[in-house]
Amino acid sequence: MMKRVILTAVLAVTTAAAGSAVAQNYGGGGRQPSAILFDQPNFQGRQTTIYGMATNLPRDWNDKTMSARFQGRWRICENSDFGGRCQDVSGDVPNMNTLGMGERITSLQAYSGAGGNDGGGFRPPPGGNWRPGGGNWSGPNQYRPTEGVRSVFFPYPTYDGYDIAAGSSSANAFCRSQGLGSSAYYDSSQRAQQAVDGEGRYTGPTSVLRDVVCRRY
Repeated sequence: MMKRVILTAVLAVTTAAAGSAVAQNYGGGGRQPSAILFDQPNFQGRQTTIYGMATNLPRDWNDKTMSARFQGRWRICENSDFGGRCQDVSGDVPNMNTLGMGERITSLQAYSGAGGNDGGGFRPPPGGNWRPGGGNWSGPNQYRPTEGVRSVFFPYPTYDGYDIAAGSSSANAFCRSQGLGSSAYYDSSQRAQQAVDGEGRYTGPTSVLRDVVCRRY
């Protein structure tokens, strides 16, 4: 009898661990928003959970989603790497056909932090953003901004704790989120496995901003 009890407990732990692995197969739960996908309408059938983003759903989920529950605001797209027709969604969608996206989702990405609440791009975290002349810094402590006469230098810009995808629009969005003008210069010589873009959406492996110079006006 004791052996049977022990075997049952082991099987229960193993099953729970396997379920957790399936639920997090797109990367790290934590504070990232999640999307639960179902292959039948009304949240029925098989399901899987996506955290943050999926640049290309695997074959058994590509063009299979018929309903979904979205935590936070997401962008769903017909093609891989967020290409083709895309649509922003949030909350529960019992039938994807109402959005014209039934069995059409190939990639999807969440809006990170406050940037996804209104789709307006980066927003400074409450009480944590840097301001000209002093204040707090939301990036790594060892990389604090340096003030110049007409500009401010940020050696390690981050948003909501994530690297920022390289590009002029992202650099400008970061500078404005710090209460400054547009960017005068940015470096994009390094890459990261995950980042957020200028709209605050999670992205896959990409070049990221490192040194950014923001105009003070």
